[in-house]
Amino acid sequence: MRKLTILFCFMALAFTAFTQGKGQGVLTGNVLDESKKAIENATVTLFSFKDSISSRTVRTDKNGGFTISSIPFGYYRLRFSFVGKQQLTLDSLYFRAERSDFNLNDIVLKVNNAQLAEVIIYSEKPLIESKDGNITFNAGESALAAGSNASDLLNNVPLVAKGADGKITVRGKEPKILIDDKPVELNMQQLQDLLESMPGSSVEKIEVMTNPPPQYATEQGGVINIVTRKGRVGKSGRIAVSTGTRGEANISGNYTYRKQGIALSVNGGIGYNRLNGNGYSIRNNIYTDSSNFFNTTSQFRNKSLRPNFRLNLDYDINKKNIINLVLNFNQYSFDNNSSTEYKNINRFGDTWRLSRRDIGSTGDNYNPSINFTYTWKGKPGETLRLISGLNLSFNNSDRDYYQQFLHPDYSFNGTDSTQEQLNVTRINGHNLRLSYDKMLDNKKTFFLCQHL
Repeated sequence: MRKLTILFCFMALAFTAFTQGKGQGVLTGNVLDESKKAIENATVTLFSFKDSISSRTVRTDKNGGFTISSIPFGYYRLRFSFVGKQQLTLDSLYFRAERSDFNLNDIVLKVNNAQLAEVIIYSEKPLIESKDGNITFNAGESALAAGSNASDLLNNVPLVAKGADGKITVRGKEPKILIDDKPVELNMQQLQDLLESMPGSSVEKIEVMTNPPPQYATEQGGVINIVTRKGRVGKSGRIAVSTGTRGEANISGNYTYRKQGIALSVNGGIGYNRLNGNGYSIRNNIYTDSSNFFNTTSQFRNKSLRPNFRLNLDYDINKKNIINLVLNFNQYSFDNNSSTEYKNINRFGDTWRLSRRDIGSTGDNYNPSINFTYTWKGKPGETLRLISGLNLSFNNSDRDYYQQFLHPDYSFNGTDSTQEQLNVTRINGHNLRLSYDKMLDNKKTFFLCQHL
């Protein structure tokens, strides 16, 4: 019996060691040439620092993409090679529990010019960087990015707080929200829906600018800039569905396409909410010579429907000229109803005043916008950028108020109060900004010129 016990323990320890040593890391990336064209059948080889003899080799697909999974934790060397191209080696990739997935994005192989193979020491960016009072959260370095969305990532950014209603604040004040340096003119709920439709894996970094650039110097809450990445070459998509116990439901999707100089990203979704509730209160009013009760009962039903859509297109005409187009559309439709009964009861238990109030609110809010950006890159440190945008806002809100006064038997006593409010708001806005950045000779100081 003792021998069987020892054998069992040995097998358990062996199994534990085997499972713990089993691969858990994932490595993905793209292999391109200098013209940003995908290289098919390039050889990608992964070497372990512990055992340089054993290696794993894969070949890139037609989109230049590759994936290596089930990688045991530890340090690795990654080698890229292709006929006619200079060999490239990435050194010191460290797989561990805190960082088990690496998305290398673009690996560019240069034309072979008989030089020695290029070796690059892979250096991870710190998760959080601070410079001149501004905070940068490098989402691409976070293990949370793969299974979350942009809204979830904001919860991990220093100085940023999110309320239960989705309101975003920086140091207690509401900031200006940008996506890829472009303003997002949405209300709180529409912004929340848009961020929830953006996969965390599509976010490269989140910048919190407490010292924002001149064009946003009047923003007391600073600026939050969400910078997205172009993604892998080829096509990819994702659909997410969520629901809750309070009548809320959401479905969102993301589609990306990238080939050579074109990068297209589409995010869209629709949120629905239906909340029913009721309440009551009993208040005792005591006077010098009498007393009475004021009883209130209420019921309400709130419904909302919130579709959203965002298209981002980047086109690299060549190495120096880049254009970007962003289309946004958000809608918020609501239908809210409430009914409240007010009853006064005297000290003898008789009803002597009774009324019922009904309030209905319906409305729609539409926010389409378009932004176009042209970027010219000159010498290193020299950039000219033209940014233009047009945004529309249409808001329609109707409110019906009706209060009816009743006899104790709930029959109508002939007195009522009716009110109707109709609000229609249209706002059209446009902007045009030209900026020119140039690094001076000391390579530390930039000359910045902007015209709004």
